[in-house]
Amino acid sequence: AAGKATTLPDNAAGAVMDAADAPPPPPTLPNPVAPKPTATPTTNSSPKAATPQTATGAELAMPEVGEKAQKPPVPESAIPQIPEGPPEPPTFPGFSTPSDAHLISGPTPDYDLSDPKGTALHFVPQSDQLSSGQDATLNKIISQAPKGPFYIRGFGNAPSLSTQDQADAVQLGLLRAQRVAKALLSRNVPATAIHIRGDAFGTGARVATTP
Repeated sequence: AAGKATTLPDNAAGAVMDAADAPPPPPTLPNPVAPKPTATPTTNSSPKAATPQTATGAELAMPEVGEKAQKPPVPESAIPQIPEGPPEPPTFPGFSTPSDAHLISGPTPDYDLSDPKGTALHFVPQSDQLSSGQDATLNKIISQAPKGPFYIRGFGNAPSLSTQDQADAVQLGLLRAQRVAKALLSRNVPATAIHIRGDAFGTGARVATTP
């Protein structure tokens, strides 16, 4: 009825006050509308990848791929020139150029630096005494060729290229070759089958069946 007064429950006053003090609810945003799908035109093109195009629609030119990269030719001016001879000696004020500055270098000694062939024998340093334990090596040499021939080369360990050092080394090499020859003679090798030689450069001695 219009004239009837409404009454609240005893505990309703606190609920009304709490609702009045509460912050207003956040505004609700409208749901985003998804864009409508656009129809893609269908063509009868092959399944190959599409050719890249620019903004104006022109096709891009792709570089050709080869097995080897093409190198530009080197001009002849970039290649250093090799002189035909050595440069001229420098000159200084107050100093004269040596008279042999333009002479060709003299010939170098023709030493035999190849590895000598034959079975190696060891000696006590700076002597013609065979090192211990060489009997088995000598017996093996003779067993391979009992009657020879045997070519013995003794080496003198020349310490330098001086004439005196080389002469002394050749003498030591001959003494070592003679020591090996005596060892072969004691094992019934004919003297006519033994050939000795002394060399300045090298170590110990070598015994071969060919020169």
